[in-house]
Amino acid sequence: MAADALTAIQKMQQDNAVALHRIVESLRQWPGHRTVGQDACQAAVSIAVHSDHDPAFQQRLLRLLRAAVTAGEATRAQLAHLHDRCLVNARQPQLYGTQHWYRTDGQLQPHPIADLAQLDTRRARADLPPYAEQARHLRERHGPLGSLSASATAEPIPLPERCAA
Repeated sequence: MAADALTAIQKMQQDNAVALHRIVESLRQWPGHRTVGQDACQAAVSIAVHSDHDPAFQQRLLRLLRAAVTAGEATRAQLAHLHDRCLVNARQPQLYGTQHWYRTDGQLQPHPIADLAQLDTRRARADLPPYAEQARHLRERHGPLGSLSASATAEPIPLPERCAA
């Protein structure tokens, strides 16, 4: 990706985070689907997931989103995505297998995942499809995806040098 395009994406992500911060401050809660609609609630999740530049804000959003799920204002799947992203950013294994990175050969690979044997059980509890189905979808959308093998638990490229999907 060209440096100019990457800079533009990073600026857009920061601008979106500032706007989400204003919305959260105004509402004093997560912008849930009954308050702002399904699409806007999902957009807030997307912005939160891509607010890597502000981990403290991202953690605050995770707490607000967790409360919104409890109140029926957001989905468990939305929470799983943000929870995984926060874990990955803290360099901990993700729980739901929602976060991936591009290897140097251009292939997508999941960030390390805790307890692979229980992955689909956790995904089902979060209303996510089985991982194999997600992997197929990602292959169709982004190209080949590495298998969930020992290599999938290898350390990913350090955060500043990779783009997550």
